[in-house]
Amino acid sequence: MLFLGQAILRKGIAETLQAAQQLVDEPVEFYIVGAPEISLSPCLLTMPNVKWIGSVPRSEVAQYYQDADVFLFPTWSDGFGLTQLEAQSWKLPIIASAHCGEVVQDNLNGLVLNEISGDAIAAALKQLLIAPEKLSRFSANSISMDRFNATRLLQSLSKQS
Repeated sequence: MLFLGQAILRKGIAETLQAAQQLVDEPVEFYIVGAPEISLSPCLLTMPNVKWIGSVPRSEVAQYYQDADVFLFPTWSDGFGLTQLEAQSWKLPIIASAHCGEVVQDNLNGLVLNEISGDAIAAALKQLLIAPEKLSRFSANSISMDRFNATRLLQSLSKQS
């Protein structure tokens, strides 16, 4: 499971770590790529199923997408979240909150969290552990990047005027 970006409360890092605590005995590893910008207790920094990678150069980010089985984006308030598009360009299934741009279609290319909580994230990951074939299906249903190109954006903005 990949969490990539600012490890801050607004991005759902607290709930992600709560889920990691609940899943410590499950075959799930949480890779946190991005510097933690909140104070964390030593027990959160040393959980055996959480790998704190920290900040990485942009040239190394693609490798984390390629190595992951699922991308987690439990944001509380993101207008869009370009990391979702990056994940989809690598055909990476996404678990995302409903508080961001509509990249994830629930049970098509990922799972949408109707609530942001450790329980909800853990439940979504358990769902994928029970039915891992969903990951292949979600990957196969990754969205086309054409939907988000500059021309389409301009057309969409023109229609709203």
